Amino acid sequence: MSNPELGCYAQGCVACTGVRLVDNINIAIVEDNGVARLNLRNHLMEMGYADIGCYSHGRELKPVLKQRHFDLILMDFHLGQHKNGVEVVNEMQKEGLLKPSTSLVFVTSDRMPMIIGQIVDVHPDALVLKPYTIRNLEKTLRACINFNHYLSPVLKLMDSESYEQALHTLDSLLSDNQMPKARTNMIKLRARLLTKLGRFNEAVAIYTDILKASDNIIWAKWGLIQNTYLAGNTEKSEAMLQALLDTHLTNDKACEWLTRINIDKQEYQKAQEYIDRIKEGELSLSAARLKAYLYQVQDQMDDAISLLEKKRESNRNIRERFNELSLDLARCYLTRAQDAPETERAKHLQVARFLIGSAGRNLHGQDVDIKRHFMTALSFMLEGDLNKAKELLDQQDMQSVLSMDIPTLSDAVNAWFGAGEIAKASELLCELEHKLEHLPDENEKTVSSLMMRRNQETLGDRKTRAMAFNKQGLEFYSRNEFAEAIDDFYQAYLLFPAEPAFSVNLLQSMVEAGVQTHKRATIAILHKELSSHTLSQANAHRLAEITAKASKLNWLDSPEQTAE
Repeated sequence: MSNPELGCYAQGCVACTGVRLVDNINIAIVEDNGVARLNLRNHLMEMGYADIGCYSHGRELKPVLKQRHFDLILMDFHLGQHKNGVEVVNEMQKEGLLKPSTSLVFVTSDRMPMIIGQIVDVHPDALVLKPYTIRNLEKTLRACINFNHYLSPVLKLMDSESYEQALHTLDSLLSDNQMPKARTNMIKLRARLLTKLGRFNEAVAIYTDILKASDNIIWAKWGLIQNTYLAGNTEKSEAMLQALLDTHLTNDKACEWLTRINIDKQEYQKAQEYIDRIKEGELSLSAARLKAYLYQVQDQMDDAISLLEKKRESNRNIRERFNELSLDLARCYLTRAQDAPETERAKHLQVARFLIGSAGRNLHGQDVDIKRHFMTALSFMLEGDLNKAKELLDQQDMQSVLSMDIPTLSDAVNAWFGAGEIAKASELLCELEHKLEHLPDENEKTVSSLMMRRNQETLGDRKTRAMAFNKQGLEFYSRNEFAEAIDDFYQAYLLFPAEPAFSVNLLQSMVEAGVQTHKRATIAILHKELSSHTLSQANAHRLAEITAKASKLNWLDSPEQTAE
């Protein structure tokens, strides 16, 4: 059967639109059981679908998504010795591989409230529960495809993160009311767009109206709590979460929320009380990592290690989780080595290296190697062998941030800082902060914030670092060493874009050196940003001179073009 609360609007949709969209629809099946995968593929072919890709787990699908688009993904929840479907979806969203224009349908035989709750959290278009009938599956898929076809102008704008335009287009469709039976799902999408745009109070109003009609709609409750909190009404959101405790369906998630809220307030003991209410065996992977980092900020490293060791052992057969937990444990031992006297570091470093090595035995690839190399480099630094550390850091691809997740970026910040490459460490920290904004998993976001806070303590506050880079850039600029000056001014600009002087310095150096792009900065974009600032008389005069020179060279024509 399908679950209407998740957005299955099958009834009436096909008949209303009369659209036949079977042709030219690309479908991906992600199912670890070979027989089930083949049966599902055969069912789809009988329905008339021809372009079907089959994958046994997320690691097979992800590289394909970098090359092609799927209109619909059928995702099984349990994927054998690999991460479950929700974890795969979270990863794909985080890496920008899963676009809003792709319909997502989950398939599972598991009816446990905890599992259904995890699926609801990633906002699928529908959930199909096994055993299902072919008629019911066909009805669900066609309804999802028809709905996405109708909403395609909105979803394509969301693909490009044009959320304001997407909201305007959605409001027009709501006004036309061409698909009345899909109105609830369109209103749900409207609330999510308002959240994206930071219009939290308007989203609160939508969720409140939905709950007035029925107070049992769980996704609306979570949406209301999230937007109430984001709107700054922390006490009210905590009170709503308190009301969800002691109910099996909502207890664990409410505890996780209350833990995160109290970590943000740095009330760690209170946060510990909430996370302790979740049975250890029922902690999700992200909740276990949250608890482990909470232990660490309270200097309870033994408890953190014990928890991660138990979780690692229980996930020995799930290779990707086992590897991630091995690296989390290795970070604990590296921290222990850092805090220990030099005479006692060796035993902690030995365990860390064993764990780093075990993380690479089952899975190979550039991303795994980069993770291991940064951590191994940190172990060499703690051992006092800077040459070995630099050999690893100087390897090809170690400076690319494209494949780095936040834990790896945090390791990279520490490694480059330890190697004396302060500018590189600072730039990576900015990248970490940027990626943090787009994390779909709230537990991971809190853990990453704790990592980032530790990095910031190591490097110092942003404005102080920006001023130091700017000062160094001025020294290079005075000697006409533009390449070095541009890099330092760029660092200052990244760290403190609110200070126009840093942007003016960077722009002037790039124009004088004839460098139209530097990393993420371009002459055209810098000029556009500065034109919207209120500048001092001196900086306004400098900008006018720069503008005159850049205009003659036609360097201000393409402000949308960015450097890689």
